[in-house]
Amino acid sequence: MDTNSIVSQNYAAWRQALPALADELSLLAEDPAQLSDSFYRFLEFGTAGMRGVLGLGTNRMNLYTVRRATAGLARYLKKTGQAGGRVAIAYDSRQNSELFARDTALLLAAFGIQSLLYSTLHSVPQLSYTILKKGCVAGVVITASHNPPEYNGYKLYGADGGQMAEQPAREVTACIEAADDYLTLSPMAEAEAVKKGLLTYLGAEMDAAYYADVLSLVRERDAIRDYAPAFRAVYTPLFGTGRAPVTHMLSALGIRYSLVEAQAEPNGHFPGLSAPNPENPEAFSLAIRQADAEGANLILATDPDCDRLGVAVRNAAGAWQILTGNEIGCLLLEHLASTRPLYPDSFAVKSIVSSLLADRIAAAHGVQMRQVLTGFKYIAQQIAQSVSSGEGHFLFGFEESYGFLGGTFVRDKDAAMATVLLAEAACCYARRGMSLFDALTELYKKYGFVREEVLSLTRGGQEGMAQIARAVASLRAQPIRELAGHPFAIAADYEAGVSTHLATGLTSPIRLPRSNVLSYSFPGGRLVIRPSGTEPKLKAYLAVEGKDAADARAQADALRAAVEELLTARMQG
Repeated sequence: MDTNSIVSQNYAAWRQALPALADELSLLAEDPAQLSDSFYRFLEFGTAGMRGVLGLGTNRMNLYTVRRATAGLARYLKKTGQAGGRVAIAYDSRQNSELFARDTALLLAAFGIQSLLYSTLHSVPQLSYTILKKGCVAGVVITASHNPPEYNGYKLYGADGGQMAEQPAREVTACIEAADDYLTLSPMAEAEAVKKGLLTYLGAEMDAAYYADVLSLVRERDAIRDYAPAFRAVYTPLFGTGRAPVTHMLSALGIRYSLVEAQAEPNGHFPGLSAPNPENPEAFSLAIRQADAEGANLILATDPDCDRLGVAVRNAAGAWQILTGNEIGCLLLEHLASTRPLYPDSFAVKSIVSSLLADRIAAAHGVQMRQVLTGFKYIAQQIAQSVSSGEGHFLFGFEESYGFLGGTFVRDKDAAMATVLLAEAACCYARRGMSLFDALTELYKKYGFVREEVLSLTRGGQEGMAQIARAVASLRAQPIRELAGHPFAIAADYEAGVSTHLATGLTSPIRLPRSNVLSYSFPGGRLVIRPSGTEPKLKAYLAVEGKDAADARAQADALRAAVEELLTARMQG
């Protein structure tokens, strides 16, 4: 069936089933491009569930696409004999998050499945913690993480507390695709669901348990006691869920802090920000202004669902430097490997696009570094396998996209936990007379001047998705062997599952799940190209090593320019 026929069929189904929305649907139909983009497909599940722009249509986040996903989850649980278990549900500060979360719980109740729903907005890591603590069979978080304000999403979790793994996710997806009654489903009334024990609200008791477990990770208590008062932090929750857990942690550690009040209250419109993303320098603008006025020496920022932590520190000249996710991850890995008991089977985990420097840090401490695909669920799977088998001691996991985890009682990235570990690291370095910037400088001197950057090319709508697909297909059909003066030694295609040594033509299998990723390695560096699983972006991850920081920066700038030119040309065809 061609695109126009799909659009017409889906639109007609909505007009027939939802007469109350007739006026809004008619208005949408006046813009053929918007109509097509709203109905040409159903939102898909990527590396972090379903995520899309709010609005009417099958390709939008709305009450009906949420019900379709929930019906699929309910039918999967019934099919697999898990309907007698409980589903934990949380939501962030985005537009309609509370509405979607409550509707999810009440639709599950209509299927006879019990939900544990947080009564107020809560973070992604707290949802993961709740699944494990309460022995739930699944979990749902309504969030679009760090996306722009017009987005929302539906993240699905398994019984291990991590984002649902491939096989069960495929089974849920099949059940979702079969939910052709999604426009006529009726959730149970709230009062009835509560009375029948199918809906239970969670509150302060779960917060207290989570806070205690996160703070139990602190080992260097003398350093915290002696040096925490030396820090003055400015913290912005970026209008999200982080305020309660992060401020609790800072207070418990004795770190003096002030809130960026203009960004402290939950607000799904995220005023003043193009996106509430601690990866973006604009997220730090108000915090930097406040930190300068207050003489602070540390800035912290968390995204709306509080799974990503951004950090800014003062450099040697006293100016603010926003750390990359790789730099934060390497600082935390070095700190944990230096202060925690290590075992012969201690291991850390990072994604294939994350820092090359981390491999060297792990090797120097005798810690195994495990590589996984992008998506924190793969890190969670490594933890789950270790816990179930009793083999391996998990030390730390991270992704370059500002996600960090240092404990096994949460199975997703956790910004509140990362705040605790970073504060402890800062105090330990202060004991040595060093700032976090000094510590980062020491890392580069010790392990190599590796410069790592991420290039994201955003292309929205149907045409944008087609351009991204065209670029990746072109790179497979017309492979590149060198770029910016770097001849590639190894090319890896994770979708084909093959790595090729370019000089000899010899191939070897990639022992990871298939994924739409292309990787090129060269002496002292790497280039990885992949379409985002949750956003209309084509991403390139660059790493180059120089003889010093300036040389590494110059090489990275040249490689970045060459990659951008290449990808832009390939997208245009």
